[in-house]
Amino acid sequence: MRKNHAKAISLMVILAMVVFCFTGCVRFRTSMSIRNNGKADLAVIYAFQEDVYDEDVEDQFDDVIDAFEDEGWKAEEYKKGDYKGYQFTMANANVKDFEEIFNSDAFTEELELGEFELTKKGSEYTIEWDTNVIDDTEEVGMTSSDLAETGGFMEVVIQLPSPAKDENATKVSKDKKTLTWDLLEEDEVELTFSLVNVGLIIAIVAIVCVLFVAAIVVVLIILLKKKKPADGAVKAAPAAPEAPAAPVSSAEPSNPIDFTTPIPEPIPVAPLVSPAYVPEAPAEAPAPAPAAPAAPVEAVPTAPVEVAPAVQAAPVPEAPVAPAEAPAVAPEAPAPEAPADPAT
Repeated sequence: MRKNHAKAISLMVILAMVVFCFTGCVRFRTSMSIRNNGKADLAVIYAFQEDVYDEDVEDQFDDVIDAFEDEGWKAEEYKKGDYKGYQFTMANANVKDFEEIFNSDAFTEELELGEFELTKKGSEYTIEWDTNVIDDTEEVGMTSSDLAETGGFMEVVIQLPSPAKDENATKVSKDKKTLTWDLLEEDEVELTFSLVNVGLIIAIVAIVCVLFVAAIVVVLIILLKKKKPADGAVKAAPAAPEAPAAPVSSAEPSNPIDFTTPIPEPIPVAPLVSPAYVPEAPAEAPAPAPAAPAAPVEAVPTAPVEVAPAVQAAPVPEAPVAPAEAPAVAPEAPAPEAPADPAT
């Protein structure tokens, strides 16, 4: 029963194309936006001009919607200008699953597209997809220029993260990253491209940098450990030390003396006399009797000589020293008078 529906929708497309030659047109586009990480966002637009779109076409779309939703696609109504239909989307599809996705019932039975082949060699992918659209459109004499006149299209658009290596697209962007196949001119899609996982490359580079830095640190640690014994050997035989500086006396005044300033005259100070015990002076001996006067003799006068009485030093007693008193001074003996000069 499902295959009959597929045939019916395929015939419906052809009939719509026949009607288009007189009154309307169709829009069909399969787009793939591929990223370097091997993921892709897919979309399929399938719509007719409102002059062709009627209840019968709406009923046929029910089977197409069911087929896409069963494969994990999201179905949304498409309305742009005077075109009406549906748009099916699938986010983050894996490029490795392209064969399974585009060879599902939604494409091979409901849309009657040809076989999709994907081959991978290292980081290089090759797509070969024979859509068989030209075989159907040639029967009704439809061309791409006819569709373009009313804003219709039937195409496959693939966006790549890097320029394609090989392709047979009917239109290529300047950077060779966006390729378009007009299925009314070339319905065999052939494409070779490569994917480089930038995230993986960044992770690898980061790991290599970390390992490199770690290796440098290890080498430096080893070199430092080897260098320590050599430093110890040098320290074992040090060079002759320099003579130590003369120590600074702690008694040295903090303020240096200015030798340029004249020294003032010292102030005379009475000498300090240690207090000593002085015994009492002995009793004076009685003066001798005066002698008889001698005959005057002419004599040469001489300078009188003062003779201080001898003071016998007494031993210092062990008793505590008495408080200092003014020392007793023995009176000086009067000097003898010189005899008068008889000549005078």
